[in-house]
Amino acid sequence: MRLAAVAGNPLVGMYAKSSEDFAIVGVNSEIFETLILEELNVEVIRTTIAGSELVGALVAMNSNGVVVSSNIFKKELETLERKLEVKVIDSAMTCFGNNFCVNDRGGLANPEIEVKIIEEVAEFLDIEIVKTTVGGIKTVGMAAVITNKGGLVHPNVTEWEKKRIEKVVGVEVVGGTVNFGNDMVGSSIVANSKGCVIGRETTGFELGIIMDALFP
Repeated sequence: MRLAAVAGNPLVGMYAKSSEDFAIVGVNSEIFETLILEELNVEVIRTTIAGSELVGALVAMNSNGVVVSSNIFKKELETLERKLEVKVIDSAMTCFGNNFCVNDRGGLANPEIEVKIIEEVAEFLDIEIVKTTVGGIKTVGMAAVITNKGGLVHPNVTEWEKKRIEKVVGVEVVGGTVNFGNDMVGSSIVANSKGCVIGRETTGFELGIIMDALFP
């Protein structure tokens, strides 16, 4: 576990997304890249998505590949395809990272997403994906961080949501916050089953809950 910020911004989950073996990093920061590489034990792929550094909000990924919108630029797509299986989905939705939260067993989707898109993502990532909210929040990728070991979710998660989430992703989840009370935990954590990089404003109390949730 390491604390970090990107150009002073502790919302580190906005700038990167990780699977078990690879992490996509959108910002040109050797320090941040090195933290991700060392802590998560992954190969780092540096690229923007559709010209944006906020790749954590824009891509959904697990060990089977990465899902992006058709807004992605050709050079960015070529960079990803050198290392990963990539699914480009033609949709008005661009923020797949905000609207999906997945691991290698299952996933969550914003309830407002078209069934056709959910089916495309689920088939490509080879998992079951269910529509749900997390603590009443529809942008599930920002309201939860789920790995193959555990999950941290919005502190207002209901018992019904919790059971639904745990059934589909196959791990236990715990409610908590990050960065001194930020309940949109996906914005501030980059994690896989081997490690995590967390926003530097996170308190010691929050860190205890995060570690218990992600590494039970």
